Amino acid sequence: MTLRSNELHGLQMLRAVAALAVVVHHSFEMSKGAQGPHVVPHWLTLCGAAGVDIFFVISGFIMTYVSFSAGRRPERPVRFLARRVMRIYPLYWICSTLVLLIVGAGFLRNQDFDFMTAINSYTLLPGPKLLLMAWTLSYEMYFYIIFAACLLLANLYTSLLTAISVIVAGIVLGVALPPSTFSEFIGNPIVLEFCYGMVLALFALRARLRVPTAFSIPGFALLAVAPTFVPDPTADGLTRAVVWGLPATLIVAAFLPIGPPRSALSRTAVSWGDASYSLYLTHAFVMIAYGWLIKWTFIGQLPQVAVIPAVVAASLAVGVASHVILERPLLKLGRRLTGRQSEMGRYASPATGEGGAEMRAPYGQQAWMRSTFR
Repeated sequence: MTLRSNELHGLQMLRAVAALAVVVHHSFEMSKGAQGPHVVPHWLTLCGAAGVDIFFVISGFIMTYVSFSAGRRPERPVRFLARRVMRIYPLYWICSTLVLLIVGAGFLRNQDFDFMTAINSYTLLPGPKLLLMAWTLSYEMYFYIIFAACLLLANLYTSLLTAISVIVAGIVLGVALPPSTFSEFIGNPIVLEFCYGMVLALFALRARLRVPTAFSIPGFALLAVAPTFVPDPTADGLTRAVVWGLPATLIVAAFLPIGPPRSALSRTAVSWGDASYSLYLTHAFVMIAYGWLIKWTFIGQLPQVAVIPAVVAASLAVGVASHVILERPLLKLGRRLTGRQSEMGRYASPATGEGGAEMRAPYGQQAWMRSTFR
């Protein structure tokens, strides 16, 4: 498989799918607070959280594939990290500040936000955050720091081997250390999903691996049915890295051969993929509004299956608007500050990265997703 980094259209489409899966997952979670009938099965409620796993695999793949493409020297670590910081933090800071203003206005009183929450939020250190799905961004930055350091080796094989070794050593160290926020963070095996993406990129660069796009179908099926065999794949990082991380890797591999968008639907998917980071961050505000409507209006009496499509549509509209109004200008500013846009500029972001969906109740997330204004 020979792909140029500016032709990874399939991954942009997949980012849209992953981001929308996260939004649907959170919508289902929030709908549990309604008094009307709740008929969404457990497996369907939960499987959208696997959007995060797809984002993590994409991040590992993109960082490796673009950094070590033929005829290209890896970026200097400082420059690499500067680009990542400018990609992730500005829009995230704006969203975190909006949450702080909402709290200051007297809403979300049932949430325990303190000074350390603010510190963790604005630095992306492990721990509770104002924007609670931002736990995934902490893992993205953790991966970027390790990957940046390994760029000093300037060799595909040694860089990847070292990065994977450091990540695995961190897991072992986290398990060995006494329980703490730090040890639980580095010891979470979900970070193996970045390694999956790196290994996939190695095969794409050196072995010309080509996986038929149709293989994404069993990949998505495995993500969906996992909760029927494992009651809660998000409860433990190792289980998640296996039952969701491996199918996510198959899906990413299957989307790589997809060519340029030629239909209105595929062009729309690419544009939504471009906006996936904004969608990931800003859908939190739609969820807050949805929770308020459930608690204080007739919306809470309705069958939520009829309401959720409107919630998802509103999240998408807010996300795309945020991308156009805020994210694009911020990206242009970032390019001016860090130099000409690198090839990974368009694709390398979480949803995360891709940032992302969520693990079961890290730092009380699930309670927050169902919280409403008081």
